[in-house]
Amino acid sequence: MERVAIGALSDYPDGRAVAVEVAGRRLAVARCGERMFALDDRCSHRGFPLHDGTVDGGIIRCRTHGACFALDSGEVVRGPARRAVRTYRVTVEEGNVLVEV
Repeated sequence: MERVAIGALSDYPDGRAVAVEVAGRRLAVARCGERMFALDDRCSHRGFPLHDGTVDGGIIRCRTHGACFALDSGEVVRGPARRAVRTYRVTVEEGNVLVEV
């Protein structure tokens, strides 16, 4: 796995997700306090973007049909989605955010 710098922690607003292009993949990168999460930016229900959904309590909600996914595992918390979305390991080092792809 390759670790790729995707910006400073300050680039990511708390409680929101941001779309980031990394190694040909579009990711939704979400910040919850000092914790960072990254997952594929496509809802497994119908493929709509997740980055513009709601982030709350470790869950991201697709704004289109309301499917909810756990940020740490990508598992479905609430349908209509039935398949998990892929997650990526994120670390913060000296204020810089890195994702493993």
